[in-house]
Amino acid sequence: MMNFTIGQLSKKAGVSVDTIRYYEKIGLLEKAKRTAGNYRNYSEQMLSELLFLKHCRELGITLQDIQKLKELSTNPDQTCSEVDRLIDQYLADVSQKINNLKHLKQDLMYLKQQCSQHRTIEQCGILKELHQPLECEHESHQHKKAPQS
Repeated sequence: MMNFTIGQLSKKAGVSVDTIRYYEKIGLLEKAKRTAGNYRNYSEQMLSELLFLKHCRELGITLQDIQKLKELSTNPDQTCSEVDRLIDQYLADVSQKINNLKHLKQDLMYLKQQCSQHRTIEQCGILKELHQPLECEHESHQHKKAPQS
């Protein structure tokens, strides 16, 4: 069984040393045992846990939900319905974000159509349009501010 220093673990997992320390501090990663020289000593199991955390974060899963997933993992005989529910919520969130981005793209395309490249700033249709109230309706387009996420 191989053991790693925090620097080696950081490189192997592709996360910063600060991230490892933070995960230890908040309890998502077990605190490493210390060597006689007071260095942190990480096992292959801890590398596996860190890679799990990294993968979850890459998928946009919150630290709170990662903690839930870890807690659910401690009871391997229960059904995975709670895990399914959690991922379904993330899928719904991603779908909503995609929808918001499509609306944002339409708004930007509408703005782009308001100005040719051969105008002065004073004549710029984009700038004029941006100064209009958001509730303003146009023949082919209705502005809707996309929610910030």
